[in-house]
Amino acid sequence: MISDPSQIVPIIEASQENPQLIYKHSHRCSVCFVARGELEQSAADIKKYADMHFVNVVRSRDASNKIASELDVRHESPQAILIDQGEVVWHGSHGSIDADAILEYFK
Repeated sequence: MISDPSQIVPIIEASQENPQLIYKHSHRCSVCFVARGELEQSAADIKKYADMHFVNVVRSRDASNKIASELDVRHESPQAILIDQGEVVWHGSHGSIDADAILEYFK
């Protein structure tokens, strides 16, 4: 669980070795629970290729803002961001968060 802005740069740096997936959600949003469920159902498959990180945007707003600024991706919630070699290679928000689309990147 990402809770502090200081965790963001090391995650981006870790993407040089292994892709990183960040999922941003709000515990106040029903759409977030649906999207998180989609990712959790496929977590075992995703973890074969990428490390997974979660951030609660309500409790960790500073970390969420740091993700947006470091990766130059507009903040959304829910939002999934896939980072490989220090670059965003896929991102989706709301209904476009799809585990199959994430896994397609690795094929």
